[in-house]
Amino acid sequence: MVDVAWEIVEIALSDKPLSDRRRLLGQRLLGALHADSFISYVCDSTGPYADPVAVNFGQDRLHAYDVHYRHIDTLTPRMFEQQGATSITLSSGSRDEFQQDFLYRSGMHHGMNYFPHHAHVGSLDLRIWRSRSSGQFTAEDLRTLQAVGDLVHRLWDTEEPSTQASLTPRELQVAELIARGYSDRAVCEALMISAPTLRTHLAHAFEKTGVRNRTGLAAFYIKNHQK
Repeated sequence: MVDVAWEIVEIALSDKPLSDRRRLLGQRLLGALHADSFISYVCDSTGPYADPVAVNFGQDRLHAYDVHYRHIDTLTPRMFEQQGATSITLSSGSRDEFQQDFLYRSGMHHGMNYFPHHAHVGSLDLRIWRSRSSGQFTAEDLRTLQAVGDLVHRLWDTEEPSTQASLTPRELQVAELIARGYSDRAVCEALMISAPTLRTHLAHAFEKTGVRNRTGLAAFYIKNHQK
């Protein structure tokens, strides 16, 4: 394991392009953790969904995730909120579409994800999966992923933008309520505004933050404004 640790440090300190370093790291982690597939995303304003790098995972599956499955994936947001390294073994009795049609069909049954504490736009994550026959990850595996994740987070993480999108106080109120799960009608009632006024605030907030929908605005608010 000492040799593996040194190889990972060498990869982390390499001057290769970041995408190459991420791929090399994934290859080394798969060997060290006896795992089957590796995926790494970069956090953007909508969450951990940008610039994927994968090892032993097809581009067609990455595309399918981006256009459909990420929108019904409730597992990744839960693990993202926990922060750090977490593991999961999927329930065989679940009828969840994301689990049945994406994870199982991709040979993913036992997973470990690393999401950094205080993630922001530009933060990297690490996702490791095993097939059913490969067995569950151990506590030692989890500690290894935590250590590697913390290392690359310190060395590779881009600096948080010095200026956040400048939302007006009213736009911030709208974003906060959406992040708390309010419907459009409930937001209008809480702020005593009309539906057309709300649509105007949302359009301005979407343009300023670069997100495309209410879910993206909620994620932006949680990452950048919620204390």
